[in-house]
Amino acid sequence: MDICKDSQRCTGCSACLSVCPRSAIQIAEDSHGFYRPKIDESKCVECGLCQMVCPANGLTSNDLKMSPRRLLAYQADDAERLKSSSGAAFWTLATYVLNNGGVVYGACFDEDFRVVQRRCASVDDAQSCRGSKYSQGFVGSSFVEAYNDLKQGLDVLYSGTPCQIAGLRSFLSKKNYSGQLVTCDLICHGTPSNRMFRDYISFLEKKSGKKVIKYFHRPKDRGWGVHVEKALLDDGTALYNTIESNTWRDVFYSNNALNSSCYNCSYTDVNRVSDFTLADFLGVDRVRKGFNDHKGLSVVMVNSELAERIVASGVFEPGVTDISLEEVLPGNPMLERSSSPQGDVDGFWKAYEHKGFEGTARFVGAYGFVKSLKTLVKQLIKRK
Repeated sequence: MDICKDSQRCTGCSACLSVCPRSAIQIAEDSHGFYRPKIDESKCVECGLCQMVCPANGLTSNDLKMSPRRLLAYQADDAERLKSSSGAAFWTLATYVLNNGGVVYGACFDEDFRVVQRRCASVDDAQSCRGSKYSQGFVGSSFVEAYNDLKQGLDVLYSGTPCQIAGLRSFLSKKNYSGQLVTCDLICHGTPSNRMFRDYISFLEKKSGKKVIKYFHRPKDRGWGVHVEKALLDDGTALYNTIESNTWRDVFYSNNALNSSCYNCSYTDVNRVSDFTLADFLGVDRVRKGFNDHKGLSVVMVNSELAERIVASGVFEPGVTDISLEEVLPGNPMLERSSSPQGDVDGFWKAYEHKGFEGTARFVGAYGFVKSLKTLVKQLIKRK
């Protein structure tokens, strides 16, 4: 049986795996590295729960959405913002929940640079969830783990992409628990496959002759709003703002590497599926003169009554300012539309199948002679 009515809309959220009473579903990588459910027909009893819980079938996704009640601009103190991609809004929510005895689920890199949804019961554990992750995350058993925490009366902050939160809320919709669930999503550009990202890490290691031990999307070495990427190597050196270390950024923004569901995303909408929605306050200089100190500024969309109560408790004080949706929309177009591929997607994936990550990078002009020439010209212009 097919779980999704349209397989191209599957986000890999793992709600189906979480709800299956016979453990008949596994989540595996497809030929491009995206997570997809696979059914063990010898275990399946065709109960239909997986189809009913799947947000991609359109049965629940619209019912889960909430209109924003407030929008805030937020900046934590300098030390916390330095360790975050934006204004440290996620970290402020995470420490609020953890300090109240709760647990946090968020995206982190494992030792092989897989992005996984991880349960964190302490501030030290949650540090790995800070910062942007620009590839698809593996949910695994985290929905079931979160449900078990909620049944024990714990407060849970679950942070993820909107499609992951839709899957979680759909999974929990008919379940009883005594803990408080706080959900947090982001204004999402789309998710490339994590297998391709791991191939990119191997590409960096091949080009440098060294092992990558840590990776940062959008580090703040040059301040907030400057998107360059950084890889720490095992000899203590770093690849920073080089053609090689920025290759993933350029492939990502080509949009050709995204999951097929991202091109017709159900969640690129002002109405949100989470209590909180976070983003960078991109374009702030056009609407709030003098507001940007170049250290990081978050947008916080407050979408539910629960989120309003948390804000009213002072969790974001000081450092918070009310803003309008009209100020946020120009810099965050994925509140209104899905990402679109900028080239030949089929050709992109054929390049990946035949020549690996380097082939895709060359295909979109992110690596190779033309890229080197353009980079050299830009450097010469800057020197004048």
